[in-house]
Amino acid sequence: MELEKYMFVLKNAWSAMWRRWWRTLLLMLLALAVSFGSMIGLSVLKAETTATTTDYDKLTPAVTFRPDRETITEVKGKGDAGKVDWTKYRLSWNQYSEYVQKSGVQLTNAYYGETATVRLDRLKKTTNASDGADSITGKLADDTFAITGFSDENAAQDGLNGKYTIVDGEDLSYDENGAGQALVSEAFAKANDLKVGSTFTATNPSKTSTRQNLKVTGIYRNTGNVTERRTGLDPENTIYTNYYTMTVLGLSTTDQSGTSTNLDVAMILQSPSDYDKFVKAVRKAKLSNDYVIGSTTLDDYNAKVAPLKSLAAKIRPGLIVLAVAGAALAVLLLILGMRGRLEEVGFLTAIGVGRGGIANQFSLEALFPLLVGWAIGVAAAAFSVGPVSNWLTAGANASVDAGMIWTMVWIGIGVLVANAVICTIWVASIKTTTMLGSRMEA
Repeated sequence: MELEKYMFVLKNAWSAMWRRWWRTLLLMLLALAVSFGSMIGLSVLKAETTATTTDYDKLTPAVTFRPDRETITEVKGKGDAGKVDWTKYRLSWNQYSEYVQKSGVQLTNAYYGETATVRLDRLKKTTNASDGADSITGKLADDTFAITGFSDENAAQDGLNGKYTIVDGEDLSYDENGAGQALVSEAFAKANDLKVGSTFTATNPSKTSTRQNLKVTGIYRNTGNVTERRTGLDPENTIYTNYYTMTVLGLSTTDQSGTSTNLDVAMILQSPSDYDKFVKAVRKAKLSNDYVIGSTTLDDYNAKVAPLKSLAAKIRPGLIVLAVAGAALAVLLLILGMRGRLEEVGFLTAIGVGRGGIANQFSLEALFPLLVGWAIGVAAAAFSVGPVSNWLTAGANASVDAGMIWTMVWIGIGVLVANAVICTIWVASIKTTTMLGSRMEA
C-alpha cells in the first residue's frame, strides 16, 4: 500500500514537471549555471591558494644587492650621474661573504656576473649609444665597451640588464670550451654588420698585450625595458661573455677584496621565509640604504601569479553573489510552482494523500531538474576548468580534485534538503479550511 502511494506521488510529480515545463527547464538551467560557476570559481581559488602558499614556499630566491642608481643620481649627483663616483658602490667578494656570514642564513648556491671595460678594434657604437655618464664603468672612449662575463646561464638571465632572448644563433657555453664566445645585441650587430660566426678582437685596456678573438655565437634582444640610467649598462652596447673569457682577457677579479670590476652576485636562499630574515639581517649588518636588496626570483613569480590573485579577489565575492542569487531564484521558482495549487492540494487530501506525500510531490517536481542540472554543471566544469580558467587568466591552470567534487556533492545535497524543507513548510502551513474553501469554490 505504501509503495502504491509512493508511486502515485512520483507519477503526479513527473506529470506536473512536464505540465510546468518552463519551471522545470529554468530550475535545471539555474542549477547548471550555479554548479558550473561554483566549480570554476572554487578551482581558481584553489589554484590561487596553492600558488601563493605551497608553490611559493618551494621557491629558492636569488638575492642581489644593487645600487639604487636613480635615487643616488638625484640625491648625491644632483641629477648628474657623471658627478657620482660609482666605484664607491662596488662590492668585493669579501664584502658579500661578510654580509652572508652576519645574516646567519644558509645559502644553497650563488652565481654572478662581472663587468669591466674592453677595447674592440674597428667596431663602433650604435647610433643611439649612451654618453656613458650613467655607466658603472665610467665614461667610455669610442672604441671602449662594457663587457660582462657570467658564471652560468642563471647569472646571464639575472644580470643588470635583466633577461634576454636569443634571436639568432645560440647562447653561450659556460665551461672552459666557451672561452672566446660572445653575445651581441641586435642593434650592435646591425651597426657593425656582425652575424653569427663573425669574429672581432677584444683588448684589455689596462694591458694592451692581452688580446682575445671573440666569436659571435648569438645575437640577443633584451626582453625588459632597461636603460643605462637605471642599470649602469648601455643595453645596446654591452658584450656578454662567460667567466673563462674574462679570465683569458685578465679582466676577472682575482683579489677577494678587490673592486676593480663591478661584481654582481646573486645569493641563492633556501626559501622565501629565509629571504625575509636575510633582508633584515643584512640591513642590521649596515648594508647602506643606497643599495636595493631584491630578488628577481620572487619578483618574476609574483608578477606571474598577479593576474591569478586579481582574478581570485574578484571571484570570492562573485561566488557569494552567485550563491545568494541562485538561492533566491530557486526559492522564487519553487513558490511560483506551488502558487494557485490549493485545489490540487485539496483534491489530493480528499483522496487520502497525506500532507507528507503532497510535500514530497512538490519537492520531487523541483528535485529532478535541480539534480540533473547540478550534475551536468559539475561534470562540465570538471572537464573544462583548465581551458576556462586559462581563458579567464592566462596560466591559471586551475584543476579539480576529489575534495572539490565532494564539496559540490554536499552543497548539492544541502540544496535538495532545503528544497524539501521549503515544500514541507508550505504544505504544512495550508489550513484545512483554506483547502476546503478552494474545493467548494470550484
